[in-house]
Amino acid sequence: MSDPLPRTHRFHSDDPDEVSDFIGTIYADNQFTAQHAVRRDVSMTGHEWNGVGIYDVDYLMPFHFRSNDARPNHLFLSCRRGHAQYESDGADAGCAVGDVMPVSSTGRSLCTTGPDGFGHLSVIIDAERINGFLARWVGRPGLAPVEFALTPAAPELRAQWNAAAGCLRRMIRMSPIPDAAVDALLEHMLKLMVTGHANNHGALFDPDRCAPEHQARVAIRMLEEAPLRWKTLGAVAHVLGCATEALEHGIRRVAGKSSADLRNEARFRHVNRALARGDKPDFDATLHAYGFAITARFVREYHRRFGEPPGATYRRNPNAADQPLTADTAAAPLCAQTINRFIDASLESRIDTADLCRLVGMSERATIDAFRTQFSRTPAQYVIERRLERARWLLEHTTDSILSIALDCGFSTQSYLSTAIRRHFGVTPRALRMRTGSAGRIETDHGQRDPEE
Repeated sequence: MSDPLPRTHRFHSDDPDEVSDFIGTIYADNQFTAQHAVRRDVSMTGHEWNGVGIYDVDYLMPFHFRSNDARPNHLFLSCRRGHAQYESDGADAGCAVGDVMPVSSTGRSLCTTGPDGFGHLSVIIDAERINGFLARWVGRPGLAPVEFALTPAAPELRAQWNAAAGCLRRMIRMSPIPDAAVDALLEHMLKLMVTGHANNHGALFDPDRCAPEHQARVAIRMLEEAPLRWKTLGAVAHVLGCATEALEHGIRRVAGKSSADLRNEARFRHVNRALARGDKPDFDATLHAYGFAITARFVREYHRRFGEPPGATYRRNPNAADQPLTADTAAAPLCAQTINRFIDASLESRIDTADLCRLVGMSERATIDAFRTQFSRTPAQYVIERRLERARWLLEHTTDSILSIALDCGFSTQSYLSTAIRRHFGVTPRALRMRTGSAGRIETDHGQRDPEE
């Protein structure tokens, strides 16, 4: 049964024993030892939901890690800082900045970091979920557990994985979690890794195997008519009695596009109709019902498809219970609440003036003038201040690493964030953190979120 609430974990410590215990809580039993007597900080922050965890991890402490027994999870690392050397049953590989490394659930696992420690985004996925995906993909139950090659992912796979992991991270932070969209995204991520990275079942994949045309057309109709009911292509394949791989290839042959593209197009069509009709009590609830949030990426894509921002569609429906956007003309006041929600949901990505123009439905000149009139700032200044306020809140109220906060708030590097904070607040990020005593905590909350998330 799906758990509607995630478990939120926050950890910060310089004690190797505490680090080992926490890793055991979220990943696997282990032996964790520091390389030097001098203690350095370790921070881990993330969310766990339905057998999937995603964590921002930063080890300033160089370490040795060993797990001798089979683990219940697969670990996928996206390296952001430092480097580490991994070993497993005779294989070894280095993981450097930019690499994505899968660490399988089977066999012994050893990790030794470089002298500067190791910072990464970790995606932890239950082994049964991955094994079940493989069985459905090839239509053969009872296969041996998946074992991924201990090598960094190829560049194209790495880029796709990191983009998907970023989306997963944002979705699990939503309230409520759009479970249908998350399940579809996880299926996409498993497909990327299982079919795109060397493993012990690669010989079973057959790119020429296609489901019959009539099955493919039925599947297309199911996805187009009810994209939220059919959360994954695997669920459709199960109903139709065929392998997911064969159905995917059959859909591509008939439609000329993937099942994921078809489902995404259907979600956009359905959310457009729902906004126009006022199916949900408010604007945000309508977006969330279809797995969307009012991000820069969503608004850009919606505008490309329908020629107007989503708020403009919503305003025209007679049942609208709220007004997400009130800027119909250059003279109308901007809705600060909606603009702030939009920026906060897009902090990790680029936000330019054109995105804000699409949001408020005004020209660039009118948008700039309206921002200056109402907020005494240009759109760019407003966005950077919003990023900095969010960074300050995270520094003062969480144990997230400074690197993680920088990336969360749209700063490309830790040094960029540090410089911006010194200019804006007159102190360093560490000074902001120390004056509130937010370091040195271990927290696990079920369903609790930051007030600004």
